[in-house]
Amino acid sequence: MCGIGGAVSLNGESVPFLRKRLKVMSSLVAHRGPDGHGLWIGPGERVGFAHRRLSIIDVSDSGNQPMSTERTTIVFNGEIYNYVELRNELGASSFRTNNDTETILRGYERWGDDVVNHLRGMFSFALFDHERDRVLIARDRFGIKPLYYHFTDDAFFFASEPKALLPFIPSIEPDHEGIRDYLVFQMPLAHRTLFRHIQQLPAAHRLVIERGNASVSRYWEVFYERDFDHDDKYFIDRARELLDDSVRVHTRADVPLGAYVSGGIDSGLVASLGAE
Repeated sequence: MCGIGGAVSLNGESVPFLRKRLKVMSSLVAHRGPDGHGLWIGPGERVGFAHRRLSIIDVSDSGNQPMSTERTTIVFNGEIYNYVELRNELGASSFRTNNDTETILRGYERWGDDVVNHLRGMFSFALFDHERDRVLIARDRFGIKPLYYHFTDDAFFFASEPKALLPFIPSIEPDHEGIRDYLVFQMPLAHRTLFRHIQQLPAAHRLVIERGNASVSRYWEVFYERDFDHDDKYFIDRARELLDDSVRVHTRADVPLGAYVSGGIDSGLVASLGAE
């Protein structure tokens, strides 16, 4: 768990008090990352990112964020489980670090916005493209990692938690439809939150800000076809193969790992396969 936040100008001018606002955001999500923190101010103070780090992969300083290449800058919360495979596909010799964050940067430089379809993991990130002067924000397929945002007339603010946006909204009021959703479904649906002026980026969606315009689009949804061509043994073997592979990549880390075991089938499987 890390914490991210940032601001983007919508009118082509600098964001007022940008550095101070980023520091406020960072302080309000400080509990999400005890291992490091950083700020990045973009050209003309029209964009800026803040990050709080919890180290899981590449615990050295080379994994600090915000992270930049010649073309891009990113703040990222989450973990990319197939980062080793992506490094090999993108050319490991071109990487300057040994962490999963850089795979998103290099992947964007290869695939553009389609990079999200190459990522196996849980993530929310904001990426600034210096050449195109645009911001790409994305959230993982099932919305495991949070991403909240707020628009003013001249700026866009985002963060890992709603409370990091409270200083920038016009008033703190409840969203009654969001609260209704929460009471019925245990979570607000779609873009709603518990706050009237704060929205969330839905799972499996991208948000792009370019030339002052913002657009939101879905990049993935659940789809499957029924398979009547195989017997029970095939499905049992295939399920074991998929579980083995999933646990294998999920347990990649440069720090000790543990498992929460409730006594149920799911956590018991994960713990036993991880122990193997």
